[in-house]
Amino acid sequence: MKKNLVAGLAGLAAAAAAVVGGLPYYFGKQAETVLDGQYRLLQESSFVTVESRTYDRGWFSSTETLQVRLKPTLLNNAAAYLPDNLKTVLSEPVTVVNHIRHAPFAGGLAAAKVESEFRYRAESEKVLKRFFGDKTPVSLTNTIGFGGSGRLNLSIPAFDYDELSGIALNWKGLEGQTDYTAGWQNYKSGYTAPGLHVKLADKGDIVLENLHIGSDTYDSPSKLAVGSSSFKLDRLALQWQEGLDYNIKLNELVNLVTDLQIGAFINPTGTVPPSKITVENLRFDTTMNEEGGWASSEGRFRFDKLAYGNDTYGPLDINVAAEHLEAASLLAVKRKLAEIASKNMSEDDIRAALLHTARNEASGLFTGNPVIKVRTFDFSLPQGKIHADGQIAFNGLTRGDLDDFAAMLKKTQAEFRFNVPEPLLENMAVSQARSLFTVNPEDEAEGTAAVDDIDETLRLMVQSTVRNMAGQGFLTLDDDGNIATRIEIAQGRMKLNGKVFEVEPEFDDLADGDDAETQTGSEPEPAGSGG
Repeated sequence: MKKNLVAGLAGLAAAAAAVVGGLPYYFGKQAETVLDGQYRLLQESSFVTVESRTYDRGWFSSTETLQVRLKPTLLNNAAAYLPDNLKTVLSEPVTVVNHIRHAPFAGGLAAAKVESEFRYRAESEKVLKRFFGDKTPVSLTNTIGFGGSGRLNLSIPAFDYDELSGIALNWKGLEGQTDYTAGWQNYKSGYTAPGLHVKLADKGDIVLENLHIGSDTYDSPSKLAVGSSSFKLDRLALQWQEGLDYNIKLNELVNLVTDLQIGAFINPTGTVPPSKITVENLRFDTTMNEEGGWASSEGRFRFDKLAYGNDTYGPLDINVAAEHLEAASLLAVKRKLAEIASKNMSEDDIRAALLHTARNEASGLFTGNPVIKVRTFDFSLPQGKIHADGQIAFNGLTRGDLDDFAAMLKKTQAEFRFNVPEPLLENMAVSQARSLFTVNPEDEAEGTAAVDDIDETLRLMVQSTVRNMAGQGFLTLDDDGNIATRIEIAQGRMKLNGKVFEVEPEFDDLADGDDAETQTGSEPEPAGSGG
């Protein structure tokens, strides 16, 4: 009896040892599956390129080694605003060594624990030591749960750096995490940077306060990355002393956050003239979903106030939505953008590549009867308030129509309402014209340049055009100088305030016999001027 008991206990012990001994191998395999999914997401990323990867799996621990770098287009877009030291760090590749411990040696209730070690090139290491000293510049851990879900924790420590030259950087650090489900089918992120103050000796300052970035992402049935994202910044301030040689373009600064082109309302010629800019409560939120192979997307861009030199703008609220977008075409655009991001291409080449994609493999974005809606465009300026809303739809477009503007126009339906202050149109005309004229420096110094006369002539031209169109009923003009109109496009015809609007034909068109009546097939309305 005792022999049987001893044998039974020995068998149980052997079985338990086999199970316990096999657990690290099992959880190691599970950790590899999770990191394979993370590697796939990195490959699809618009921000980084994975140049190489190796994975050495052991019984109790494993090692993954990646070499990554920022994609060229991302760095090119921001390079003009970055100091040389930072450009050195961002342009060189980084080796990421992931040290993976399998359960039960992971520590805590986890299937595996991953500690990431970042190894930099010598030049980058030298630059980073100047700022962080003996601190680790980036800390990243990945705690993998028993079911394949987990959490990434990322932190960049604070530092206070200054030079004898007067240049100083006060960085308050960054913290955040990403929670993911098994297979990375859904992941939520939230990251916060309390502040950054850059003092450029006696030349100026840059201040950034309370940056929050969040996202909730999941795979749609068509494998689109859908969900929501948010970007919040409490305050951004740029200030530089008079006489500093600079060339900052507002549109380019805005494009670092979003593709919305609002700079034309503030500085149509592109160059920022004042010595101080402050933006308060900047927000950019997006949502996207997909159902039955069709996607819908919405974006909202806002700020409370923009102090631009001596002028104050805001609030600004832009809410734009796109509905009934073919998911397969969106994937084609996504793949093309990823391809472009991995290359050094000029703006013209990028534009040509995207147009080629839109007319071919992504043509379903137009042929699937999409609807683009401007839910809100409200912007307060010193000259008054802008308001716009409406939508544009393409019905029954074919792929061949994309190369025929007249055919596209016949299948386009649009209706928009606009309210714009007349002084804004005058200022835009003046600013645009100034970018076309050059003034002899000697004449300008002597005060003989007739710039003011040119400006006044342009303002009178705008006023004349507005009153002419108001007199014909194409728009309304109130006593406060606010212009209102409703634009409708249907069957290839455009209406302003319900009246057919036709641009007067050029002499070449008349010579070909194409007058307004034959183009519209109806009695011509009074012709308006496009200004």
